[in-house]
Amino acid sequence: MNQVLTNIFSSPFYLSHIIFSVLIGYWIYLDATERGSDANLLWALGCTFIQPLIIGYLLYRSEIGGRIEPAGVAERVIGTFVIGQLVTEQLWFGLRFTGVIATRVYPPAVEFQYYLVLFVVGVIPGYWLVWKRGWARIRREFGWVQESERATVQN
Repeated sequence: MNQVLTNIFSSPFYLSHIIFSVLIGYWIYLDATERGSDANLLWALGCTFIQPLIIGYLLYRSEIGGRIEPAGVAERVIGTFVIGQLVTEQLWFGLRFTGVIATRVYPPAVEFQYYLVLFVVGVIPGYWLVWKRGWARIRREFGWVQESERATVQN
């Protein structure tokens, strides 16, 4: 148990993944509540602990119902962070898999520097998807929009 805690707190990637898990649950809870879902807490807990369910939620949420109001600032900030974290983790995995970053353990300060650079890169698509309505355009293109939302989703 002590080794697990040491691993979690010694790497920014482990610690940020725990923060990401909590934020994704909160983000999904807010969205599902706004859509009038009866299972908002179930969706939030499921996506927090079984993260492939996030994709299922994103595909299913147009079936739950439309949003009455657009997402607020707090929900958008959380969404930007979540997308930035997802991209950061994928970049880290890709750089390690291709050998660009050696697969040895780095000191926490070095990993933190890697994390910050990759997170800045990851926030760029998060900003576009959340603040510039990119996700709304993608959802509209694929028809993943509830009828009541069609008027508020811009091209």
